[in-house]
Amino acid sequence: MFLLACRDSASCITWLGVGISCYRLGELSEAEQALSEANILNNTDPEVWGYLSLVCLKTSRKLEAEQSYKYALRVGLKDADLLGEIKSTQKEVGFGDAGF
Repeated sequence: MFLLACRDSASCITWLGVGISCYRLGELSEAEQALSEANILNNTDPEVWGYLSLVCLKTSRKLEAEQSYKYALRVGLKDADLLGEIKSTQKEVGFGDAGF
């Protein structure tokens, strides 16, 4: 459904939907590609940066994960569930945040 929306009317939100769907399905490479498309269309969307951080955490890219997380906070990430998932994943993989 999101892919059809991207084809018909590509936007940050439609690509974010594809990225989240792929992330939830464990398709991390595809998730990153979709989130990158979303980021091209709006590089100040905090959810895009939050999910990019999760993808980087899951693919052991520490520096990128931390940079994405910090930028998500800088642009106003307030989604408590997403923030909780990022914190949980940081603990799970053994790196991240630590108060910066």
